[in-house]
Amino acid sequence: MISMGMTSKGQNVDGAPAGNSSSEWIISSSSSPFQANKRYSLDPPFGSDYSPPASPQNELDPLSSYFLNLQSEDSDVRKTAIEYIINTLSNPDNERLIKNHLPVIVVLSTESPFDDISEAFTNFLKPIQEKYHIPKQRTTVFTSESQLPPLNTDDELTRKLFQDVFLQHGRVNHLTRILGWHPQYLEKFLLAYNTIMRDPGPLPLHWRNYIGILAAARYKCSYIIALQEHEFLLNNGDARWLQGIDHIPAKLKNLLKVIELLAHQPWLLPKLDIEYLVKGADAWSIAELVHAMVLICTFLSLSGFVFCCGISPECGLSESNNLSSSFSLNDSDCEIEDTAATENTAKVMELLKNRRSQQDDEDEDQSHDRQQDFHNAGDDSNNTTTTTTTTTTSFGNESALSQSSDRMSDFSRYIGNNTMTHTDFDVSSKLYNIFSAQEYSWKEHGYELVSRYFPDAAPLLDEEFSFVYTMTYYKFNNNTDIDTLPFRRAVWYYVQRVKGMLHDDYNYQEVNMFLSRSLKNFVKKAVCFPETIKRDDYSKLGYSLKPDEKCHLSLLAVCSHKQASLLYGLYSVLNYQNRR
Repeated sequence: MISMGMTSKGQNVDGAPAGNSSSEWIISSSSSPFQANKRYSLDPPFGSDYSPPASPQNELDPLSSYFLNLQSEDSDVRKTAIEYIINTLSNPDNERLIKNHLPVIVVLSTESPFDDISEAFTNFLKPIQEKYHIPKQRTTVFTSESQLPPLNTDDELTRKLFQDVFLQHGRVNHLTRILGWHPQYLEKFLLAYNTIMRDPGPLPLHWRNYIGILAAARYKCSYIIALQEHEFLLNNGDARWLQGIDHIPAKLKNLLKVIELLAHQPWLLPKLDIEYLVKGADAWSIAELVHAMVLICTFLSLSGFVFCCGISPECGLSESNNLSSSFSLNDSDCEIEDTAATENTAKVMELLKNRRSQQDDEDEDQSHDRQQDFHNAGDDSNNTTTTTTTTTTSFGNESALSQSSDRMSDFSRYIGNNTMTHTDFDVSSKLYNIFSAQEYSWKEHGYELVSRYFPDAAPLLDEEFSFVYTMTYYKFNNNTDIDTLPFRRAVWYYVQRVKGMLHDDYNYQEVNMFLSRSLKNFVKKAVCFPETIKRDDYSKLGYSLKPDEKCHLSLLAVCSHKQASLLYGLYSVLNYQNRR
């Protein structure tokens, strides 16, 4: 665990002895940027009408300690545990134990990077598959399992990361599995995520989980909500809070408006006077508020990524541990033809190859209107590489992650009366202004603020942003030795354009030059209303891209969104500091 190194005593946010501290530092002023799981758990909790998943492990369970021993690096310890569990469950008198542990067994057979575990429990399940109606488990509804990075991959870094995650949590969840396509990013993501969620910091652990729930609810992301509800209970959170916001402390309720704005119209946040958050009996310290801003933006970003990649529910973390709630589709269901892809890919390849000479010509000709370019970049009808796609399938118009559970579909308990939705940023609006990244940027300003109040998180967030922005394999589908920077840059700056953020040093003509209309549509959905992403959106981006490249594209979009939202949040904190 990393020590925060804070010396001042922080307030306890909910009266419980959490042992967390916060610190108040003075932040320097800046000009305005505006132009005019320790382990999985599956048993039902106690004492409330709400029934989120928790673990079958308890003092009366003869297998509890043996399941925990599976999370050992020692292969002999795992072998002993496997043999005892299998022998016990194979006893005809122990059918009740099989039913109780079935979700765990399915997880071990499908989400373990250790062959001894996955093979043993896969073999155990084979003869009882039909009896217990165990469906085929899927990681994502958009991509066939054969295209995913294998859990026992030969890539050393990916294998190590998968094993570390399993040893800590007892499963390699679907989100981690998808990120295994890009192990160097996954490594940085896990470091940053563990720091803001599990290491010492201004907010108690269960508050961090609950803020994640509130953020994910804005985008109706039941996958993230289920993971955070589960970890919330593991961190001794009050189960009544999971009944909805009517049961949470007033201090936490006060954050709902901020979450709403950051999710749907972040450009309005600087108009919100956050003094109500940091004054009075339910006041947030500045350190807590900065931590909360980081959490909100992280989970908005993660929710978008879940929908971008069609990540399916985790076995055992859905309603009532119901295995049938997991998706069971054939590989062919993931295949939708994109008739425009070949032609558009050839066009963008030509653009990328000729980009250097084109850039020289543009540097000499600065006559075009940059303000108009900024406006046009957000217009989905202006694209030079777009060809309309028409081919579809019977799955094309279905929501990718529609939920069968009424409870998981009821996000209103975490939203209440905060019903704002997305409205496009209007560059001509008199009610708000364009946000200038030159006046308030992550590198020059946001980083400093986070480092003052949450010093362990700042460099890790910075590494995550920088790595995603620069990550490249010099490939575009089957084309190799290609500098894709202009394409990647167009995605990054298009997202921040959608969020009302202007970079004076970027040529916004590149957005419509490199991004097809369908790709812009996908990216905009990812960062504004990701719950509307459908299989058609993923399959027909207008370019020939492999699944790992679509994952890369999604990471670019949601990380750019995370940075933009965070800048709005941090600027609001700084703005309050400067007015004091």
